[in-house]
Amino acid sequence: MQRVEIFRFDAKRDVLAYFKPYFLEISDFANLNELFAHVKSIDPYFSPFEGFVKVNDVVVSTAQPLENLAQKFGSELCIAPLDEKRAVLDLAINDDDFWAKFEPFASFCKRADKELYASFKPYFYADFVKDYEPNFIGAAAIMLAHHLYKNEKNDEILKLISGKNGVLIACELDDLLFEGSEIYSEAIKFFKEILGIKSAQKHENELEKIEKLSKFKEFKIAIKDRLPANLSAYKANFIELNAKMPCGYDLLKADEELACKLASKIIFAAFDSGADFLLASNEAEFHIFDTLAKKLEKSANRSLQDFYVLRANELMALENGEIPSGLKEHVLKVGLVNL
Repeated sequence: MQRVEIFRFDAKRDVLAYFKPYFLEISDFANLNELFAHVKSIDPYFSPFEGFVKVNDVVVSTAQPLENLAQKFGSELCIAPLDEKRAVLDLAINDDDFWAKFEPFASFCKRADKELYASFKPYFYADFVKDYEPNFIGAAAIMLAHHLYKNEKNDEILKLISGKNGVLIACELDDLLFEGSEIYSEAIKFFKEILGIKSAQKHENELEKIEKLSKFKEFKIAIKDRLPANLSAYKANFIELNAKMPCGYDLLKADEELACKLASKIIFAAFDSGADFLLASNEAEFHIFDTLAKKLEKSANRSLQDFYVLRANELMALENGEIPSGLKEHVLKVGLVNL
């Protein structure tokens, strides 16, 4: 039996939402639609839903084979609506915010275009930028613009997506959509090339170079993403934040305020996790988490007192008994009392 938690809320009756656990054999069901029908049969107050939901924070079609979901997420599934704040009845939501972003394009669109926009709803709700910048045009609108521009070469469409709240601050959704994220990435790249904007640079994961951690056995170390294979033996030392959004570094020139909002969300998640420090996986992460730490504190209206950030090469130097000269230049002062 596997544990499946499903979001429950009735806007007409409930004050607070909650996740209700069910213990089921996931392999008994072809997809979430079948699973929801079974839950309805044992829980008559549950309202089944077809379309797209979030499973373990990733947007998934309810028709997606459960075998695929179990492969990706393991035996425990947490199922939520596309936007918990907009829930109406269990997994159903009010999508007025999605359609509001269509309005600037309405005059360019035929019925088929509007239907195409409707199919982009998963992208709109997978995207996190809108949660930090409500004026962001939205992932679905960028995809619609891609379709319209390719077909009509309309300069008015380019104007709509080229402003400060357009494609300039769009971020890829690779870890937030179960499938199809490459279509959005293609749309972003298409418009950035037209506008002469450089795409985000790929940063090497420096954590893959760490070979030992014997001096850090008493430390709890937070990392933004997942643990690389070379550190699997030290899993107990690490707190994997599994942040599905970027650190914000690549947005600094386009929108520093937005970049700091993203970065502060991550570093304070590390701070609240009980970790001793955050280990930056590359120089971009170190810059935004340490060099700009004061701005992140201001963004979150919180303090990072007694918390700090280390580069991977600094951790390796300390492991080898060396004191990196750069430690004294850190904005967040490094405390290594347990070393």
